Amino acid sequence: MLAILLLLIPILSGDNTEASVLVADNTMSRMVELNADAPFCALYTDRGVIQKMVLGADPKKVRQMSSNLVADLEETCKASREKGKNQPPGAGLIYPGTKWCGPGTLATSYDDLGQHRGEDICCREHDHCPITIPPNTCMNGICNNAPFTRSHCDCDAKFRRCLQNLNSEVANTLGALFFNVVQVTCFKERRPCSQWQRTGYTESVSNRLCSQYKFRPSDKYVPLMPLNVN
Repeated sequence: MLAILLLLIPILSGDNTEASVLVADNTMSRMVELNADAPFCALYTDRGVIQKMVLGADPKKVRQMSSNLVADLEETCKASREKGKNQPPGAGLIYPGTKWCGPGTLATSYDDLGQHRGEDICCREHDHCPITIPPNTCMNGICNNAPFTRSHCDCDAKFRRCLQNLNSEVANTLGALFFNVVQVTCFKERRPCSQWQRTGYTESVSNRLCSQYKFRPSDKYVPLMPLNVN
């Protein structure tokens, strides 16, 4: 499943913002910090602190959004913080305005989509990736020890392209969260093996070994073009 997880990591002068996405409004007067573990988020209203954090962060992990979208994130963050820190691994938030973009789903049916319909379609398709490895499960030579499902790299690539093609504030924030903060690991086939790798094995054994899966980091998310505001 698409586990977009939102977290609090208090960042002050000299601290590391590497694991966070910073979502600020266009006036840099309100900001939500998002990451990957409970309690999932932090709110900032001090413009000096916000500017210092933004300037010190990786540009791939900084998003500026309209005030109403930041307000939606703030409300979701406040609701999450009320639940406290004692949330299980793999828990998290459904991104505001969506029903599929997060761990699990709020949808009552496959056709049930949120306000951000295009983004929800991208997340729904990723949630229905046909080749996945559930938590604590092994398949074709690899084991998923994470508390969330791992997807085939083709599904992650398709999800990334879907968000990039939408190129909206929400899509680009989701992309930054999933690919640049959570930094998901996908899996793919080992094939084709080179001839020297097959040396010493019978053809049947080498074919079996070379058809096994291997983990690899998903590519980072970078918007493909200037923001589509239509």
